[in-house]
Formats: sequence, structure tokens, C-alpha cells
Amino acid sequence: MSEVFGGARPHALATKGGTLAAATVLAGAGLLGAAAVGPELPGTPFAAVQHETALIAFPTFAESLQTLLNDFGMGNLNDMLGGFGTGAFNIDSSVEDFLAAMNPDGITLNGLTEIFGLPLDIPLYSATHDSVLGFGSDWLVDGVPIGNLDLGDLIDVFLGDGAGEHSLMDLASAVGLGTLLGQWGSLINGLVDNMNVLNCTVTCGFASIDTHPELTLNSSLVDWLSGITGVATTDVTQHHYSGLGSTVIVPNSAYTLGEYLHTLPVSDTDSTKMDVTTLGHLFGMTPNQPWNEYVSNFPFGGTLLDPSGEIWGDQTVGTLLSSFLPEDSALVITGDTPITDILEAFGLLW
Repeated sequence: MSEVFGGARPHALATKGGTLAAATVLAGAGLLGAAAVGPELPGTPFAAVQHETALIAFPTFAESLQTLLNDFGMGNLNDMLGGFGTGAFNIDSSVEDFLAAMNPDGITLNGLTEIFGLPLDIPLYSATHDSVLGFGSDWLVDGVPIGNLDLGDLIDVFLGDGAGEHSLMDLASAVGLGTLLGQWGSLINGLVDNMNVLNCTVTCGFASIDTHPELTLNSSLVDWLSGITGVATTDVTQHHYSGLGSTVIVPNSAYTLGEYLHTLPVSDTDSTKMDVTTLGHLFGMTPNQPWNEYVSNFPFGGTLLDPSGEIWGDQTVGTLLSSFLPEDSALVITGDTPITDILEAFGLLW
């Protein structure tokens, strides 16, 4: 993808609102085609009609759907846009005004992210106050906030029960990369140490030389996570007197996710600890900003390293939609462009 947002041509329209939503809602009814014959109901969007329909056979689904959209007063792009919000929009309307009409209640970014249990304005982790991953969190595992889990247990949460005990080679083999990983084994073995095990020449911590064993391809994922993070991901196993003495598992010595976040600064230039920072701070998002204003400020055109300086909100709806067309598309978007032509251009109809 060579251009930024509006200048790029990914299948981004697949996630956009009205066109796809209308097609999805009406797709079932349009399998054979339908011609509306009832009177229009005043005050309803898109010139909705009573559900008295006559089924008509069409050679293709696209023709059937387009006929149905025509009968509902949504046949072309201007028809579709005119049914959104409180104003009559068309392809020449500004994206800023169109998005504002989509948010008549002024819902903020925080209002949206809270739906997914990810508020922007509270700390990532706290054991005693409302936080994203700790106290008051919506992210629970067997009733326990995910931030209170040992780091090693997170592997089982995301990869399934018992996954943490499997080796790095097991994981690579499961995704078809076992042979490749094996070729690099000599470089990977000993790359980092196992922080979950401590070998001590005498009693650990008492006039002892304490060392951690090196990790290999056959070490468990829980142990590899300890090497990557540099902290214990499960309770530490101590071998006293170079393995000739007792072996002790130190209770509560594993780092929880919340404890680990407390060891990390936000960045090299921001010493704020990750546990007390907010998602809004991390992603540069203002929690009380209306979501439409945030989207309006998406960059338009240019590239990641050489942006044009333009934003979505300054474009017309037609210009923005056209920017998402595949590069090989011959479609010219106008107000009269049939909805099915747009869907076909974006690969949403075949």
C-alpha cells in the first residue's frame, strides 16, 4: 500500500457504512429480485415502501439487487447518501459534514471504545482503582481480571489450555515452520536465559553465584516468554548447591501482567510506567473528542513518509470513495452511479 488512507486503494470500503449495510440487509430479499408495488410511507428514509412485492426473475444477483434498490429509492449513490443523517447528502457533500451527521448525539471516542471494554481515560492496570486490565476490568478469565494473571498463564489463555508447556519447536511445527526454525537452531539456542529457573552454587541469594540456564528450541513457551520479557513468568524454581542440594519453588515469584507493565516505561523519552498510562495517551487519542472529528482528520493522499497534508474531512464524499477504488478499476463515481456497480468495483459482488 503506497498511499495513506484516502490515497490508498485497499478494500477499505468493505468496512464502511451505508453501501455495504444496505446491500447486506437487502441481499436475502433480492435473491430473485423484487418490484415494490405499495404506496410510499411518509417520513421514512430511503422512500421505504410497504412490503407488497412481486418476485421477478433476473439473470444475475446483481441485477436482482439493483432492481430492489431502485424500488426502495436507493438505486444510485446520491439516492443512498440522501437517506443518511438529517441532511440531504450527495457525492459533492463534504466528508466532514457527512460524518457529523452520522454522529448526531456527539458520541466520543471514549464512548465508542468503552463498548469493547477499552476505555481511553483510565489506567491500563490498577489493583485497587478502575482500570482496563485490573480492578473493574471487563477482561476476565474465570472471573479474574486478566492483569492479575501470571504472564505464563496468558499463553494458555490465547493458545489454549496446556499450550505454555509446549516447546518453541512444537509451536513452529504447528504453523508449518518447524524445519525452518530447526535450521536456525544453533543461533537461537542460548540466545536468552530462562528466568524461571535459578541455579545457585550454594543457597540461592546467600553468598552464592546464581545463574539462569540458557533456553533452547525444546524449552517451553512459558520459559521462552521469561527470556523475552526478562522476568519470571511462572514461580521460580531454585536449585541449591549446583543441583546437589534441595530444589525449591518460590511461591508468588512469577510476574503478573500488571506487575510487568509497572516495569516498562511508555518509551525512551516518556518515563511514565505502562500500568498507570492510558490507552488515550498511548495512541494519542483525546477521549472526549467526537469520533467523527477524529475520523475527519485521517490523512488523505501522499504516502506514510511523504503525506500530502490533506485530510478526509476536506474531501467530498465522491472524492474519498473514488480514492478507495482498485487501481485497475475503470469505474468513474458520480451521483448516478448504480450501487451494484460500486459493490462490484470493490469486489463485493461477483
